[in-house]
Amino acid sequence: MYEYLLVDLVMIAPLVLVGLFRPQWFQGGLKPGIKATISASIPFIVWDALVVNRHWWFNPAYVMPLRIFGLPVEEYLFFCIVPLACIFTWELAFAAKRERPVKWLSFAPWLVMAVTAALGAWAWSTGREYTAFSLWSVGFSALMDVFAGTRVYSMVKGWAYLVTVGALTTVFNGYLTGRPIVQYDERFQLPFRVITIPIEDYGFGIALAMLAASLYQANRARRFAPSLFTWLIEKRFGGYRHEVEVPNPSAPEKLAAPERVAVIGGGLAGLTAAELLSRRGFEVTVFEKNTYLGGKLSSWKEDVDGKSRDIEHGFHAFFHHYYNFNHWLAETGLSKALEPVGDYLVIGADGRRYSFQEVENTPLLNLIALYGKGLFRMVDVANPTTGQALQKFLEWDDQKIPAQLDEVSFAEYAKKARIPKSLMVIFTAFARAFFAHEDRLSMSELVKSFHFYYLSHDRGLSFDRLTSTVEEAVMGPLATRLRAQGVTIRTGAAVKSLKVEGGFEVDGERFDSVVLAANVTAAKALLPGRFDALTAGQRYAVLRLWLSKPLGGEKMPAFVATERVRALDAFCPVSDEVLELHSYALPDDLSDADVTRVLEEEFKRYVPHFDASSITSRHLQLRDDFTAFHLGLAKHRPSVETNVPGLVLAGDWVGLPFPSMLMEGAHTSGVMAANVLCKRAGVRTFPVWSVPKRGLLARG
Repeated sequence: MYEYLLVDLVMIAPLVLVGLFRPQWFQGGLKPGIKATISASIPFIVWDALVVNRHWWFNPAYVMPLRIFGLPVEEYLFFCIVPLACIFTWELAFAAKRERPVKWLSFAPWLVMAVTAALGAWAWSTGREYTAFSLWSVGFSALMDVFAGTRVYSMVKGWAYLVTVGALTTVFNGYLTGRPIVQYDERFQLPFRVITIPIEDYGFGIALAMLAASLYQANRARRFAPSLFTWLIEKRFGGYRHEVEVPNPSAPEKLAAPERVAVIGGGLAGLTAAELLSRRGFEVTVFEKNTYLGGKLSSWKEDVDGKSRDIEHGFHAFFHHYYNFNHWLAETGLSKALEPVGDYLVIGADGRRYSFQEVENTPLLNLIALYGKGLFRMVDVANPTTGQALQKFLEWDDQKIPAQLDEVSFAEYAKKARIPKSLMVIFTAFARAFFAHEDRLSMSELVKSFHFYYLSHDRGLSFDRLTSTVEEAVMGPLATRLRAQGVTIRTGAAVKSLKVEGGFEVDGERFDSVVLAANVTAAKALLPGRFDALTAGQRYAVLRLWLSKPLGGEKMPAFVATERVRALDAFCPVSDEVLELHSYALPDDLSDADVTRVLEEEFKRYVPHFDASSITSRHLQLRDDFTAFHLGLAKHRPSVETNVPGLVLAGDWVGLPFPSMLMEGAHTSGVMAANVLCKRAGVRTFPVWSVPKRGLLARG
């Protein structure tokens, strides 16, 4: 009576052994595998319960007497073990992570659906119900493969996997039917058997295995075509990449007569404008107060403890939905210095890790995927207060949301909304990237940032990083390009005066137009009275440590966000022996002298094996030059084009008519500034794209 149970145990034994001796798969694949197993097995268990003792039955000599809905408990175990074992085979034996659909098999799932539907209808009409259900189950698995966008049926290894499932069916079903543990009413079948196995059992086995593989692929965000849901969501947005500026191809590419442009500020926004304007024949002069270019995207050399060291402004993530910035990097040949970063990781103060690896990228579905990652419970967000508050993140509208929420702080909003702690860890880590404490950060800006970074495109939180220093990878090659295009670059040239009435003068030198691309503090000093309501952000810190030995321990991603205890917001393993610790909004009561100590102490909390005695050198930057996204500033943010013809503004502090932030915002403002001057001069503009301007659930 225990023989069927022993068969189940034999099937699960390989999974247990691998779990003991090769646990890597279980760390990333077990949870999505179990979810896929449960989802795939439910329709088969329901069908089983409906037809047991009609199409087939169990030999009581080989099964235990306990039954649920007419099925022995061993049958439930069978439907738990078989799909999981198939998923295990798919992932490890067929290297599913690297497999891709091939074009010449794109028709396969459709052919499978058509053939099985037709043959199933014929079988049903002849009374062969078991045969019909077997065929239809295979067609259903192909339908779900298309519906989910996973396309396992269009993979070469998908068919090899199918053959393998057939071989395993021969072994295990051969035993079940040979004893026989399972017996059949042959009136409902075709009169064909492989040894003792009805031919229909191969259909059920293949259907269960292929359905499990498709659901598993979907759970690990391995989609290769739009699913029905992803297609509908993209249609709702009108696509994820919207054209904002379409150049007129009939407009001339070059100026007929030279015009002089001063670009004040050699950061990303200013250099973007300079590079584009020089292509159109403008005579551009860049004024940069530092001895190096790049502004907040920069690196330079400093003497640290008697050694010349590379210093960076901090870590920079080149997100894949930075449409304008990435387009420009590719145009200028600078994108070759980028490499992908595998994960966006957040570590809570309790040590819990929140990974965005293999999370669904489609807006809305990516929020549901966070539930699958355990970031929240449905009961936590089901109450109307929390649910309605979180819904705001899907309702971005540049007219309505700022009016409703720009005077509300994130801290106040989160408290009223009763946001679950695990979600607060994510929200807070994300909010700190905008250099403000929760009680100062505008909720409107946070909603916009979530829309821009996570809820308006299908690129997810995937990003690239530079393979070397900013100077080597970007600023050095860019400076060479600018000079080759005729741009004059003046570093160490802080502008002291800017005259904009009756012609433009920069420190007494005349120009035809000006791109003011300095940070907000410098812009306020140059044009008093124009931007008085705007402020710089809070103090932030970048602590770079050089170590005498590698940090050791597990390999960390290039950027790790942390739940702040007092100051530490993130850390970045720059190399084996260089480490950066970041605080994006230092507490007001933390003195400059205590910053280094506090950051190192908090880092050890997250990386206990960190040995402070291995530090050979330290370099601390304390700054307050980042753009503030504080309460009530949205209505004061100026646009790119001013009321002074020929004067344009650029920088991440400038308001844009669509969502765009950080490096993408800075770069895009530079493109738009260049376009204003190009239109004024009658030459061709440059393309501009944006994410959708409004949220998925925005109304009106």
